Amino acid sequence: MPIYEYGCTTCGHKFEKLQPMSATGADCPHCEQPAKRAISVFAAVSKGDSFAGDMADLGGSPMPAPMGGGGCGGFCGCGH
Repeated sequence: MPIYEYGCTTCGHKFEKLQPMSATGADCPHCEQPAKRAISVFAAVSKGDSFAGDMADLGGSPMPAPMGGGGCGGFCGCGH
């Protein structure tokens, strides 16, 4: 089951919830009002140190750029 990120439009609380992919939403744990699912970025994890070295060999950084700064880490060819 994936972990989904939510943001409450009523109180502004942000939270994560482990749910099946068929779930249609979640209520805020603070105010119990319906929350809106947020768009999130997943992380890929590799065993060992070879991941960072392999990415450096490709000319990219081993970590994606912060939000608002391209976000792709330079691997998609968009030039960011």
